[in-house]
Amino acid sequence: MKLLGYLPFFFFITALTVIQAQQAPLDSITGPVNERAEIKDAPRVYIDCKSCDMSFIRQEISFVSHVRDRQLAEVQVFITDQVNGSGGRTYVLAFTGKGVYEGINNKLTFHTIQSQTGNEIRTGLKRIIQLGLASYAAHTALADQINLSFKPDTTMQRKVPVDRWNNWVMEVYGGGSFNKESQQSSLNVYYGLRADRVTEEWRIRNSLSFSINNRRFLSDSTWIHSEMHRNTYSGSIVKSINDHWSGGVFVGVTSSTYDNIALNCGIAPAIEYSFLPYREAMRKEITLVYRIGYSHRNYFETTLYEKNKETVYSQVLEAAVRIMQPWGSVSVQVMGTNFLHDFKKNRLTFDGGISMRVVKGLSVSFNGRLNIVHDQINLPKGDASLEDILLQQRTLATSFQLYNSIGVSYTFGSIYNNVVNLRL
Repeated sequence: MKLLGYLPFFFFITALTVIQAQQAPLDSITGPVNERAEIKDAPRVYIDCKSCDMSFIRQEISFVSHVRDRQLAEVQVFITDQVNGSGGRTYVLAFTGKGVYEGINNKLTFHTIQSQTGNEIRTGLKRIIQLGLASYAAHTALADQINLSFKPDTTMQRKVPVDRWNNWVMEVYGGGSFNKESQQSSLNVYYGLRADRVTEEWRIRNSLSFSINNRRFLSDSTWIHSEMHRNTYSGSIVKSINDHWSGGVFVGVTSSTYDNIALNCGIAPAIEYSFLPYREAMRKEITLVYRIGYSHRNYFETTLYEKNKETVYSQVLEAAVRIMQPWGSVSVQVMGTNFLHDFKKNRLTFDGGISMRVVKGLSVSFNGRLNIVHDQINLPKGDASLEDILLQQRTLATSFQLYNSIGVSYTFGSIYNNVVNLRL
Protein backbone atom coordinates (compact mmCIF):
# COMPACT_ATOMS: atom_id res chain seq x y z
CA MET A 1 0.00 0.00 0.00
CA LYS A 2 2.91 2.35 0.65
CA LEU A 3 3.75 2.21 -3.05
CA LEU A 4 0.43 3.90 -3.85
CA GLY A 5 1.64 7.02 -2.08
CA TYR A 6 4.43 7.40 -4.66
CA LEU A 7 2.09 7.24 -7.67
CA PRO A 8 1.29 11.01 -7.76
CA PHE A 9 5.01 11.78 -7.61
CA PHE A 10 5.71 9.31 -10.43
CA PHE A 11 3.00 10.79 -12.68
CA PHE A 12 4.24 14.33 -11.91
CA ILE A 13 7.81 13.48 -12.96
CA THR A 14 6.55 11.72 -16.13
CA ALA A 15 4.35 14.66 -17.12
CA LEU A 16 7.17 17.13 -16.47
CA THR A 17 9.52 15.09 -18.68
CA VAL A 18 7.01 15.02 -21.55
CA ILE A 19 6.36 18.79 -21.29
CA GLN A 20 10.07 19.56 -21.29
CA ALA A 21 10.63 17.32 -24.31
CA GLN A 22 7.84 19.06 -26.22
CA GLN A 23 9.05 22.57 -25.33
CA ALA A 24 12.79 21.93 -25.76
CA PRO A 25 14.36 23.58 -28.82
CA LEU A 26 15.86 21.43 -31.54
CA ASP A 27 19.41 22.21 -30.37
CA SER A 28 18.80 20.68 -26.97
CA ILE A 29 17.42 17.52 -28.55
CA THR A 30 20.10 16.93 -31.12
CA GLY A 31 22.99 17.44 -28.73
CA PRO A 32 26.23 19.43 -28.85
CA VAL A 33 27.05 21.76 -31.71
CA ASN A 34 29.73 19.48 -33.14
CA GLU A 35 27.21 16.58 -33.37
CA ARG A 36 24.18 18.42 -34.74
CA ALA A 37 25.46 18.53 -38.32
CA GLU A 38 26.07 14.79 -38.34
CA ILE A 39 22.61 13.96 -37.02
CA LYS A 40 20.94 16.50 -39.29
CA ASP A 41 22.74 15.22 -42.39
CA ALA A 42 22.30 11.52 -41.65
CA PRO A 43 19.84 10.04 -44.16
CA ARG A 44 16.49 9.09 -42.62
CA VAL A 45 16.08 5.40 -43.42
CA TYR A 46 13.16 2.97 -43.19
CA ILE A 47 13.97 -0.74 -43.60
CA ASP A 48 11.03 -2.98 -44.49
CA CYS A 49 11.98 -6.60 -43.79
CA LYS A 50 9.71 -9.17 -42.15
CA SER A 51 12.47 -11.72 -41.53
CA CYS A 52 15.30 -9.44 -40.30
CA ASP A 53 16.63 -8.88 -36.80
CA MET A 54 15.81 -5.18 -36.79
CA SER A 55 17.19 -4.53 -33.29
CA PHE A 56 20.56 -5.84 -34.43
CA ILE A 57 20.47 -3.82 -37.67
CA ARG A 58 19.54 -0.55 -35.94
CA GLN A 59 22.28 -1.10 -33.39
CA GLU A 60 25.00 -1.99 -35.89
CA ILE A 61 24.15 0.52 -38.64
CA SER A 62 24.57 3.79 -36.80
CA PHE A 63 25.59 6.22 -39.58
CA VAL A 64 21.93 6.73 -40.62
CA SER A 65 18.81 7.78 -38.72
CA HIS A 66 16.29 4.93 -38.56
CA VAL A 67 12.65 6.07 -38.65
CA ARG A 68 9.52 4.15 -37.70
CA ASP A 69 7.47 4.79 -40.86
CA ARG A 70 8.32 4.75 -44.57
CA GLN A 71 6.46 8.03 -45.11
CA LEU A 72 9.04 9.73 -42.90
CA ALA A 73 12.03 8.26 -44.71
CA GLU A 74 14.39 9.75 -47.26
CA VAL A 75 15.64 6.26 -48.12
CA GLN A 76 13.46 3.15 -48.22
CA VAL A 77 15.03 -0.29 -48.11
CA PHE A 78 12.60 -3.01 -49.18
CA ILE A 79 13.85 -6.57 -48.54
CA THR A 80 12.20 -9.73 -49.88
CA ASP A 81 13.43 -13.30 -49.67
CA GLN A 82 12.67 -16.77 -50.97
CA VAL A 83 14.15 -20.26 -50.73
CA ASN A 84 17.09 -20.90 -53.06
CA GLY A 85 18.62 -24.06 -54.49
CA SER A 86 21.01 -24.64 -51.58
CA GLY A 87 18.17 -24.81 -49.07
CA GLY A 88 19.03 -21.33 -47.79
CA ARG A 89 17.42 -18.08 -48.83
CA THR A 90 18.07 -15.37 -51.42
CA TYR A 91 17.43 -11.83 -50.22
CA VAL A 92 16.76 -9.02 -52.70
CA LEU A 93 17.34 -5.52 -51.31
CA ALA A 94 15.77 -2.59 -53.18
CA PHE A 95 17.04 0.89 -52.17
CA THR A 96 14.85 3.84 -53.18
CA GLY A 97 15.78 7.48 -52.59
CA LYS A 98 13.21 10.20 -51.92
CA GLY A 99 13.40 13.98 -51.59
CA VAL A 100 17.02 15.09 -51.77
CA TYR A 101 17.99 11.54 -52.68
CA GLU A 102 15.46 11.24 -55.50
CA GLY A 103 16.84 9.14 -58.36
CA ILE A 104 19.48 7.37 -56.25
CA ASN A 105 18.22 3.80 -56.43
CA ASN A 106 19.97 0.47 -56.20
CA LYS A 107 19.27 -3.25 -55.99
CA LEU A 108 21.51 -5.79 -54.24
CA THR A 109 21.22 -9.51 -53.50
CA PHE A 110 22.41 -11.64 -50.61
CA HIS A 111 22.52 -15.45 -50.68
CA THR A 112 22.59 -17.79 -47.68
CA ILE A 113 23.04 -21.55 -47.39
CA GLN A 114 21.12 -23.91 -45.16
CA SER A 115 24.05 -24.60 -42.83
CA GLN A 116 24.57 -20.93 -41.85
CA THR A 117 23.67 -19.87 -38.34
CA GLY A 118 21.25 -17.07 -37.55
CA ASN A 119 24.12 -14.82 -36.49
CA GLU A 120 26.01 -15.44 -39.75
CA ILE A 121 22.90 -14.58 -41.75
CA ARG A 122 22.10 -11.36 -39.91
CA THR A 123 25.75 -10.25 -40.02
CA GLY A 124 25.96 -10.86 -43.77
CA LEU A 125 22.65 -9.11 -44.37
CA LYS A 126 23.83 -6.12 -42.29
CA ARG A 127 26.94 -5.85 -44.46
CA ILE A 128 24.87 -5.71 -47.66
CA ILE A 129 22.54 -3.08 -46.16
CA GLN A 130 25.55 -0.97 -45.17
CA LEU A 131 26.95 -1.28 -48.67
CA GLY A 132 23.70 -0.03 -50.18
CA LEU A 133 23.31 2.86 -47.72
CA ALA A 134 26.88 4.07 -48.29
CA SER A 135 25.87 5.68 -51.61
CA TYR A 136 23.40 7.93 -49.73
CA ALA A 137 25.74 8.78 -46.85
CA ALA A 138 28.37 9.77 -49.45
CA HIS A 139 26.23 12.85 -50.23
CA THR A 140 26.32 14.10 -46.64
CA ALA A 141 28.84 15.54 -44.20
CA LEU A 142 29.25 11.99 -42.90
CA ALA A 143 31.26 11.05 -45.98
CA ASP A 144 34.52 12.21 -44.35
CA GLN A 145 33.97 9.73 -41.51
CA ILE A 146 33.16 6.64 -43.61
CA ASN A 147 35.91 4.30 -44.76
CA LEU A 148 35.60 1.27 -47.02
CA SER A 149 37.81 -1.76 -46.45
CA PHE A 150 38.34 -4.74 -48.70
CA LYS A 151 39.34 -8.17 -47.48
CA PRO A 152 40.60 -10.28 -50.39
CA ASP A 153 39.15 -13.77 -50.53
CA THR A 154 42.10 -16.06 -51.18
CA THR A 155 39.73 -18.89 -52.02
CA MET A 156 38.26 -17.07 -55.03
CA GLN A 157 41.11 -18.29 -57.24
CA ARG A 158 40.63 -21.89 -56.25
CA LYS A 159 38.81 -24.32 -58.44
CA VAL A 160 35.18 -24.70 -57.47
CA PRO A 161 34.81 -28.12 -55.80
CA VAL A 162 32.47 -30.72 -57.21
CA ASP A 163 29.12 -30.80 -55.43
CA ARG A 164 28.87 -34.42 -54.27
CA TRP A 165 25.20 -33.86 -53.42
CA ASN A 166 24.43 -32.61 -56.95
CA ASN A 167 22.25 -29.75 -55.63
CA TRP A 168 20.14 -32.04 -53.42
CA VAL A 169 19.12 -30.57 -50.05
CA MET A 170 17.71 -32.87 -47.36
CA GLU A 171 15.83 -32.08 -44.16
CA VAL A 172 14.65 -34.44 -41.43
CA TYR A 173 12.28 -33.00 -38.83
CA GLY A 174 10.04 -34.09 -36.01
CA GLY A 175 8.33 -32.94 -32.85
CA GLY A 176 5.45 -33.51 -30.52
CA SER A 177 3.60 -32.55 -27.38
CA PHE A 178 2.05 -34.36 -24.44
CA ASN A 179 -0.51 -33.00 -21.96
CA LYS A 180 -2.16 -34.86 -19.10
CA GLU A 181 -4.76 -33.99 -16.48
CA SER A 182 -6.80 -36.15 -14.14
CA GLN A 183 -9.71 -36.36 -16.60
CA GLN A 184 -8.08 -35.87 -19.97
CA SER A 185 -4.83 -36.31 -21.87
CA SER A 186 -3.49 -35.69 -25.34
CA LEU A 187 -0.50 -36.81 -27.39
CA ASN A 188 0.56 -35.20 -30.68
CA VAL A 189 3.50 -36.47 -32.72
CA TYR A 190 4.73 -35.40 -36.15
CA TYR A 191 7.83 -36.22 -38.18
CA GLY A 192 8.93 -36.24 -41.77
CA LEU A 193 11.53 -35.87 -44.48
CA ARG A 194 12.05 -33.36 -47.30
CA ALA A 195 14.38 -33.71 -50.27
CA ASP A 196 14.62 -30.92 -52.86
CA ARG A 197 16.80 -30.20 -55.84
CA VAL A 198 16.72 -26.77 -57.49
CA THR A 199 18.67 -25.72 -60.57
CA GLU A 200 18.07 -23.15 -63.30
CA GLU A 201 16.33 -25.77 -65.42
CA TRP A 202 14.72 -28.12 -62.90
CA ARG A 203 12.87 -27.98 -59.58
CA ILE A 204 12.35 -31.32 -57.86
CA ARG A 205 10.49 -31.53 -54.53
CA ASN A 206 9.72 -34.46 -52.27
CA SER A 207 7.96 -34.39 -48.91
CA LEU A 208 7.07 -37.30 -46.62
CA SER A 209 5.14 -36.45 -43.46
CA PHE A 210 3.42 -38.36 -40.65
CA SER A 211 1.23 -37.09 -37.83
CA ILE A 212 -0.59 -38.81 -34.95
CA ASN A 213 -3.12 -37.22 -32.62
CA ASN A 214 -4.38 -39.18 -29.58
CA ARG A 215 -6.88 -37.77 -27.09
CA ARG A 216 -8.61 -39.27 -24.05
CA PHE A 217 -11.50 -37.88 -21.96
CA LEU A 218 -13.19 -39.18 -18.84
CA SER A 219 -16.99 -38.93 -19.06
CA ASP A 220 -19.36 -40.58 -16.56
CA SER A 221 -16.60 -42.91 -15.35
CA THR A 222 -15.94 -43.96 -18.96
CA TRP A 223 -12.81 -43.10 -20.92
CA ILE A 224 -13.46 -41.85 -24.45
CA HIS A 225 -10.53 -42.37 -26.78
CA SER A 226 -9.87 -40.56 -30.06
CA GLU A 227 -7.06 -41.39 -32.47
CA MET A 228 -6.39 -39.63 -35.75
CA HIS A 229 -3.51 -39.97 -38.16
CA ARG A 230 -2.49 -38.41 -41.44
CA ASN A 231 0.35 -39.74 -43.60
CA THR A 232 1.30 -37.97 -46.80
CA TYR A 233 3.84 -38.18 -49.58
CA SER A 234 3.93 -35.43 -52.21
CA GLY A 235 6.40 -34.99 -55.02
CA SER A 236 6.84 -32.88 -58.12
CA ILE A 237 9.19 -32.44 -61.06
CA VAL A 238 9.00 -29.07 -62.83
CA LYS A 239 10.94 -28.10 -65.95
CA SER A 240 11.66 -24.49 -66.89
CA ILE A 241 10.76 -24.03 -70.56
CA ASN A 242 11.46 -20.30 -70.99
CA ASP A 243 10.91 -16.97 -69.23
CA HIS A 244 7.12 -17.48 -69.19
CA TRP A 245 6.37 -21.20 -69.43
CA SER A 246 7.05 -24.20 -67.21
CA GLY A 247 5.63 -27.70 -67.04
CA GLY A 248 5.74 -30.57 -64.62
CA VAL A 249 4.21 -33.63 -62.99
CA PHE A 250 2.79 -33.89 -59.45
CA VAL A 251 2.32 -37.15 -57.55
CA GLY A 252 0.83 -37.84 -54.14
CA VAL A 253 -0.05 -40.63 -51.72
CA THR A 254 -2.29 -39.88 -48.72
CA SER A 255 -3.94 -41.68 -45.81
CA SER A 256 -6.17 -39.74 -43.40
CA THR A 257 -8.66 -40.96 -40.82
CA TYR A 258 -10.19 -37.48 -40.59
CA ASP A 259 -10.93 -37.43 -44.34
CA ASN A 260 -12.06 -41.11 -44.44
CA ILE A 261 -9.26 -41.96 -46.87
CA ALA A 262 -7.46 -45.24 -46.25
CA LEU A 263 -5.25 -44.74 -49.30
CA ASN A 264 -5.28 -42.20 -52.11
CA CYS A 265 -2.72 -42.42 -54.92
CA GLY A 266 -2.68 -39.77 -57.62
CA ILE A 267 -0.68 -38.27 -60.46
CA ALA A 268 -1.29 -34.99 -62.31
CA PRO A 269 0.65 -33.28 -65.11
CA ALA A 270 0.53 -29.47 -65.01
CA ILE A 271 1.55 -26.44 -67.01
CA GLU A 272 2.08 -22.84 -65.84
CA TYR A 273 2.22 -19.54 -67.67
CA SER A 274 3.72 -16.45 -66.04
CA PHE A 275 2.52 -13.17 -67.53
CA LEU A 276 5.72 -11.53 -66.26
CA PRO A 277 9.24 -12.93 -66.62
CA TYR A 278 10.10 -15.31 -63.78
CA ARG A 279 13.06 -13.14 -62.80
CA GLU A 280 10.58 -10.52 -61.55
CA ALA A 281 8.81 -13.00 -59.26
CA MET A 282 10.50 -11.63 -56.13
CA ARG A 283 8.48 -8.40 -56.46
CA LYS A 284 5.54 -9.22 -58.72
CA GLU A 285 3.99 -12.44 -59.99
CA ILE A 286 0.95 -13.11 -62.19
CA THR A 287 0.47 -16.78 -63.10
CA LEU A 288 -2.06 -19.15 -64.61
CA VAL A 289 -1.85 -22.90 -63.86
CA TYR A 290 -3.76 -25.84 -65.33
CA ARG A 291 -3.52 -29.33 -63.88
CA ILE A 292 -5.36 -32.55 -64.82
CA GLY A 293 -4.98 -35.73 -62.84
CA TYR A 294 -5.94 -39.25 -61.93
CA SER A 295 -6.34 -40.73 -58.44
CA HIS A 296 -7.43 -44.05 -56.98
CA ARG A 297 -9.05 -44.02 -53.53
CA ASN A 298 -9.76 -46.61 -50.87
CA TYR A 299 -12.04 -45.51 -48.02
CA PHE A 300 -12.15 -46.54 -44.36
CA GLU A 301 -15.96 -46.40 -44.35
CA THR A 302 -18.52 -46.68 -47.13
CA THR A 303 -19.22 -43.22 -48.54
CA LEU A 304 -22.51 -41.43 -49.12
CA TYR A 305 -22.33 -42.68 -52.71
CA GLU A 306 -21.97 -46.34 -51.62
CA LYS A 307 -18.30 -46.44 -52.55
CA ASN A 308 -15.59 -48.37 -50.72
CA LYS A 309 -13.07 -47.54 -53.42
CA GLU A 310 -13.11 -45.62 -56.68
CA THR A 311 -11.00 -44.12 -59.43
CA VAL A 312 -11.59 -40.46 -60.26
CA TYR A 313 -10.22 -37.89 -62.70
CA SER A 314 -10.10 -34.19 -61.86
CA GLN A 315 -8.86 -30.89 -63.23
CA VAL A 316 -7.67 -27.65 -61.63
CA LEU A 317 -7.43 -24.13 -63.03
CA GLU A 318 -5.69 -21.56 -60.83
CA ALA A 319 -4.97 -17.86 -61.34
CA ALA A 320 -2.77 -15.98 -58.87
CA VAL A 321 -1.44 -12.45 -58.43
CA ARG A 322 1.23 -11.66 -55.85
CA ILE A 323 2.71 -8.18 -55.47
CA MET A 324 5.28 -7.00 -52.93
CA GLN A 325 6.04 -3.29 -52.95
CA PRO A 326 7.40 -0.76 -50.43
CA TRP A 327 3.82 0.29 -49.58
CA GLY A 328 2.79 -3.25 -48.69
CA SER A 329 1.83 -6.55 -50.28
CA VAL A 330 -1.17 -8.03 -52.08
CA SER A 331 -1.96 -11.63 -52.95
CA VAL A 332 -5.08 -12.89 -54.72
CA GLN A 333 -5.74 -16.45 -55.80
CA VAL A 334 -8.74 -18.01 -57.51
CA MET A 335 -8.84 -21.77 -57.96
CA GLY A 336 -11.53 -23.98 -59.46
CA THR A 337 -11.55 -27.80 -59.34
CA ASN A 338 -14.00 -30.42 -60.51
CA PHE A 339 -14.26 -34.16 -61.08
CA LEU A 340 -14.49 -35.05 -64.76
CA HIS A 341 -17.08 -37.78 -64.27
CA ASP A 342 -19.51 -35.27 -62.72
CA PHE A 343 -19.00 -31.53 -63.24
CA LYS A 344 -21.45 -30.84 -60.40
CA LYS A 345 -18.83 -32.19 -58.02
CA ASN A 346 -16.68 -29.08 -57.88
CA ARG A 347 -15.00 -26.57 -55.58
CA LEU A 348 -14.27 -22.88 -56.02
CA THR A 349 -11.69 -21.20 -53.79
CA PHE A 350 -11.05 -17.48 -53.32
CA ASP A 351 -7.96 -16.69 -51.30
CA GLY A 352 -6.55 -13.23 -50.72
CA GLY A 353 -4.63 -10.96 -48.44
CA ILE A 354 -3.49 -7.36 -48.34
CA SER A 355 -1.15 -5.55 -46.01
CA MET A 356 -0.55 -1.87 -46.55
CA ARG A 357 0.12 1.49 -44.95
CA VAL A 358 -2.87 3.73 -45.59
CA VAL A 359 -1.35 6.95 -44.26
CA LYS A 360 1.65 7.83 -42.14
CA GLY A 361 1.67 5.56 -39.11
CA LEU A 362 -1.53 3.67 -40.01
CA SER A 363 -1.27 0.08 -41.28
CA VAL A 364 -4.06 -2.37 -42.05
CA SER A 365 -4.13 -6.00 -43.12
CA PHE A 366 -6.92 -8.22 -44.39
CA ASN A 367 -6.79 -11.96 -45.04
CA GLY A 368 -9.58 -14.25 -46.12
CA ARG A 369 -10.50 -17.50 -47.78
CA LEU A 370 -13.81 -18.72 -49.13
CA ASN A 371 -14.37 -22.29 -50.29
CA ILE A 372 -17.61 -23.07 -52.12
CA VAL A 373 -17.76 -26.83 -51.61
CA HIS A 374 -19.60 -29.38 -53.77
CA ASP A 375 -17.00 -32.15 -54.00
CA GLN A 376 -17.12 -34.09 -50.71
CA ILE A 377 -17.34 -37.54 -52.29
CA ASN A 378 -15.29 -38.98 -49.41
CA LEU A 379 -17.89 -38.33 -46.67
CA PRO A 380 -18.78 -41.50 -44.70
CA LYS A 381 -22.29 -42.84 -44.99
CA GLY A 382 -24.55 -42.08 -42.03
CA ASP A 383 -24.77 -39.25 -39.54
CA ALA A 384 -21.79 -38.14 -37.50
CA SER A 385 -22.03 -39.00 -33.81
CA LEU A 386 -21.80 -36.39 -31.07
CA GLU A 387 -18.44 -37.89 -30.14
CA ASP A 388 -17.16 -37.48 -33.72
CA ILE A 389 -18.27 -33.85 -33.78
CA LEU A 390 -16.88 -32.85 -30.38
CA LEU A 391 -13.56 -34.63 -30.90
CA GLN A 392 -13.35 -33.50 -34.54
CA GLN A 393 -12.67 -37.04 -35.69
CA ARG A 394 -14.20 -36.76 -39.16
CA THR A 395 -14.98 -34.30 -41.93
CA LEU A 396 -18.50 -32.85 -41.73
CA ALA A 397 -20.73 -32.07 -44.68
CA THR A 398 -20.74 -28.39 -45.67
CA SER A 399 -21.50 -26.20 -48.67
CA PHE A 400 -18.95 -23.53 -47.82
CA GLN A 401 -15.96 -22.74 -45.63
CA LEU A 402 -15.10 -19.15 -44.69
CA TYR A 403 -12.01 -17.82 -42.91
CA ASN A 404 -11.31 -14.13 -42.29
CA SER A 405 -8.91 -12.00 -40.28
CA ILE A 406 -8.26 -8.28 -39.96
CA GLY A 407 -5.55 -6.27 -38.25
CA VAL A 408 -5.04 -2.55 -37.69
CA SER A 409 -2.13 -0.67 -36.13
CA TYR A 410 -1.38 3.02 -35.66
CA THR A 411 1.99 4.38 -34.55
CA PHE A 412 2.71 7.98 -33.54
CA GLY A 413 5.28 9.95 -31.59
CA SER A 414 8.99 10.37 -32.26
CA ILE A 415 9.92 9.62 -35.86
CA TYR A 416 13.35 8.24 -34.95
CA ASN A 417 14.00 4.61 -34.13
CA ASN A 418 17.77 4.52 -33.57
CA VAL A 419 17.99 3.48 -29.93
CA VAL A 420 18.24 -0.21 -29.07
CA ASN A 421 17.67 -1.21 -25.43
CA LEU A 422 17.37 -4.93 -24.69
CA ARG A 423 17.23 -4.61 -20.89
CA LEU A 424 14.37 -6.03 -18.83
